[in-house]
Amino acid sequence: MKEADRPGASDARQTVEIEVEPTVTGRFARSLARARLLRTRVEGARQHHPTLELAFDIVESDSSIGGGLLAGALAYRLFVLLLPYALLFVSGLGLYAGAVDKSPSTVAEEAGLHGLIASQVASTASGSARWLVFVVMVPAVVYATAKLYRAVAVVHAIVWHGSGRGVRITPKGLGLFGASLLVTFGAAGIVGWIRRQDELGGLSALLVYVALVGGAWLVVSTQLPHREARWPTFIPGALLLGVGLLFVNVFNVYVTTRLVEDRANTYGALGIAAALLFSLVIVGRLVVVSAELNASLAARHAQRE
Repeated sequence: MKEADRPGASDARQTVEIEVEPTVTGRFARSLARARLLRTRVEGARQHHPTLELAFDIVESDSSIGGGLLAGALAYRLFVLLLPYALLFVSGLGLYAGAVDKSPSTVAEEAGLHGLIASQVASTASGSARWLVFVVMVPAVVYATAKLYRAVAVVHAIVWHGSGRGVRITPKGLGLFGASLLVTFGAAGIVGWIRRQDELGGLSALLVYVALVGGAWLVVSTQLPHREARWPTFIPGALLLGVGLLFVNVFNVYVTTRLVEDRANTYGALGIAAALLFSLVIVGRLVVVSAELNASLAARHAQRE
C-alpha cells in the first residue's frame, strides 16, 4: 500500500495553524493606531459640526491655561470661605435661638437640618461664646469673600486675556459677588420649601434653582474681566454654572450628607473632607469652564463680524 493511500496521510500533510495571542506591546500598538484613526475622523468632522468645534476650542483653551490648576486654586479659596461662613452660621443660629426663646436643636430642625448634622450644629450653637464668635467671623467672612472674588477675577482675566496681571476688583463687583453667594446658599432652602409646599413641585423647584443661581452669576459675570461683549454673551456660562451647581447640590444632599450622618464612624473626618473637597473642585471646574465657554462663543461671534 502506498503512503498516500494510508488512512490519515492527507490529514498529516495539512498545515497546522496556531493563533498566537498578541503581546502587551502589540495590544498597545493596536490601541494607539485605533486612537489615531479616531482622532483623524474627529478632526475631519470638526470642520462640519460647530458644536464639536466649540468643544475642541474649550478643551484646547483649558489645556493651554492649566484649567485644572485654576480649579484647584478656586477650590482652596472656597474651602477657606466655608470655614468662617460655617462658624458665622452656627453662631448666628444660636443667637437667633436665644432671641426667639427656642432651643438650638429646634431651630436647627426648622432650618432643614436633621440627624447628626442637626445635633452637631445645635451643640455648637449652645456655646457661651457665640457672641464673640459671631463678631469675629463677620470680618473673616468679608475678607475670605474678597479673596475668593479676586481669585475668580484672575481666572476670568487669564481665560479672556491670557494673563491675570493688573486685575482690580471694585466695591460694586465685590458687593454683587457677595450677594450672589447669599443667593446661591439660599436657593437650596427655597427649593426645599417649594418641594414641601407642592407635591408636584420637583421640576419647578429645579427650574427656580437654576434661574436663581444662573441669574446671580450672570450679573457677576458682567463685573469680571472680559473683552468687549454685551451681557447676553454671558448667558451660556451662567446656565452651565447653574445646572452644574444643581448637580453638585444633589451630590452633597444624597452622598455627602448621608456620608456624614451614617458613615462618620467608618470613614472618619478624612472621608468627609475628601467628599467636601471633591465637590469644591467640581465647583471650581464649573467656574473655569463657564468662563471658557463664554470666551469661545465671543471669539466665534467676533470672527463672524
